[in-house]
Amino acid sequence: MTCSIHDSRPLSEKDDDLRALDAIQAVLEDNIADYALENPENLYDEDQREILRKLEFSKGTRSFCLVISPDGHWRLMNQKFPRLLLMEIHNALIAD
Repeated sequence: MTCSIHDSRPLSEKDDDLRALDAIQAVLEDNIADYALENPENLYDEDQREILRKLEFSKGTRSFCLVISPDGHWRLMNQKFPRLLLMEIHNALIAD
């Protein structure tokens, strides 16, 4: 996966990706109570030609990153991402 800020796709395609990612982020913010969702960052995957969102979940002094695609697929995460948090994210996305 090669990430870049150089997205040459039409604006409508970019907007579609961003709307989907915003909706996913809103669902997670509404449904994940044990962790704070901080520092969301957009990335561009040149290979798949889509915008991804890096989400950082923090609790106390620990933080865990998840990179998600507009269709809800998890692309990348910390090696020690908490299983219970993964289940919460999965359930939140499936329920909505």
